[in-house]
Amino acid sequence: MVKTYAILAGIVIVTAAGDYALKMAAVRPSPLTSFWFVKGTLLYAVTAVGWIALMQSHSLPQIAVLYSAATIVALSFIGVVAFGEHVSLRQWTGIVLALTAVILVEFEAS
Repeated sequence: MVKTYAILAGIVIVTAAGDYALKMAAVRPSPLTSFWFVKGTLLYAVTAVGWIALMQSHSLPQIAVLYSAATIVALSFIGVVAFGEHVSLRQWTGIVLALTAVILVEFEAS
């Protein structure tokens, strides 16, 4: 299970880096032709390798919920820290609910 969490953490980190790159592309005059767009796209492609490794031994609901919750937390953090974005009370509530879903799904998987 440690290997699963390590692969999943790697996927989340690479996804967050890809999303950061795509956000940087989005603020450019020509986002789809920028270096940041290419970088973000390539980082997304790298995550496919990790997904294949996880899907070979785990159900999609188990890994998808973990991935989604971790990505939500990581991207919320990046939005606030790197881009100065505001997270509303409703959004914080959604983050907490996402984390609650992870706990419920993991409890069922055990």
